Amino acid sequence: MNLFFRYFLLLFLSVNSFSQNIWDFSQNKNKIVIPFQLLNNSIVIQPKVNDIQLNLILDTGSGYNILFAFPEKDSIAFYNTSKIKITGPGMKEPIDAYISKNNKIEFKKLSSKKLDVILMLEDKYSFTTSMGIPIHGILGADFFTDNIVEIQYDTKRIVVYRKEIKRFISKISNYKQLPFILKDKKPYIPVNITIEDVKKENLELLVDTGLSDGLWIFEKELNIKNKKHIDDYLGAGIGGDVYGKRVRFKNINFSDYEFQEPIISMPDTISFLKKSILTSRDGSVGGEILKRFNVVFNYNKQIMYLDKNHNYNNKFYYNMAGFDVHHSGVDVVEERIQNDLPSGTTNLTEFIYDNQKVNFKYVIKPGIEIYYVRKNSVADKAGLKVNDKIISINKKKAVNYKLTEIIEIFQKNADETITVEVERKGKRILVELLLKEEI
Repeated sequence: MNLFFRYFLLLFLSVNSFSQNIWDFSQNKNKIVIPFQLLNNSIVIQPKVNDIQLNLILDTGSGYNILFAFPEKDSIAFYNTSKIKITGPGMKEPIDAYISKNNKIEFKKLSSKKLDVILMLEDKYSFTTSMGIPIHGILGADFFTDNIVEIQYDTKRIVVYRKEIKRFISKISNYKQLPFILKDKKPYIPVNITIEDVKKENLELLVDTGLSDGLWIFEKELNIKNKKHIDDYLGAGIGGDVYGKRVRFKNINFSDYEFQEPIISMPDTISFLKKSILTSRDGSVGGEILKRFNVVFNYNKQIMYLDKNHNYNNKFYYNMAGFDVHHSGVDVVEERIQNDLPSGTTNLTEFIYDNQKVNFKYVIKPGIEIYYVRKNSVADKAGLKVNDKIISINKKKAVNYKLTEIIEIFQKNADETITVEVERKGKRILVELLLKEEI
């Protein structure tokens, strides 16, 4: 299972309702196309909010739009604000936030002037350190309520339709239809699932594009006493970190689809402040499964359409190294530049080798540290610890990796040995990790 960024966000707010957005299509277009990045199975889009470009996660699992970080060099004006209380998984008590009404959001050919936004002003809710790029917030249900939205996971495009045009109707004629129920503006699908010949009927699962894992099922629905499992870090919520169990099964039959050797995550119920979560649904379907399809959401008809793409038969991975990393602090890195420097370049140290000009510049890059070590994992047995600074992986400087590249190494190199160099209290430590499947 892809665990690059096991991101999820569950909110319970002390507000009654938000105004519905009215989206405007430019030049009387019936559809528009929005590119996105798929990071850690999460969809990242770049609209302008009040004229400032932001990186937002598109999240069907949130009924609201939230901003929890802001660009350092830009200031954004918000109006019509009022204080509210919010709670979330792992949160010991409600916290203060603000709601701002009637904000402007713009894509190239799609816009609205009626975006309601929750402003969370405490920096601790930023997910930038785990994503590898600045993440400023999430765009939730308002994006879906007025339009038909197709998420093309294979081409990394979102197609927004104003209405059911002829081309669209023809396109979805071969798609699998799954009805869903809207609760608090979030889609829930009633499904029967067969897990290794054990049929679980009438499960209600939240369809959550903001969840990186493939399938969450609350432990009350599964008996894993005789199954190998690991206790693991599942992700960051508004209120803190969430932990739980991961189990690999031989197969799952989900609606009309079968997945081989999937991984199911079971969040620890202690992490959830509002126990109503546990009774209102049985789990969630997240990005690791959704990315195996091109998905269309029609909120007006309460139907989603699924079409298999080239990701469908991909293996389900998890982190075999047993430790998670995130950005922390900065490193000054020396980079070599040769022959192609423009005139007037400054702040470079210049050397001459064999009549060839070689220049060095110093670049500031985010440092990489260990955020979590799974108990009894290979990382734990090798002595790696939280807050260890990663210097190199397989002899390549850690700062030259993207976070997603590091986690991919941990996931896809079963039965291989990787070398990890860390710094702890000024000392360098080199360890070798033999990656083995634990589940």
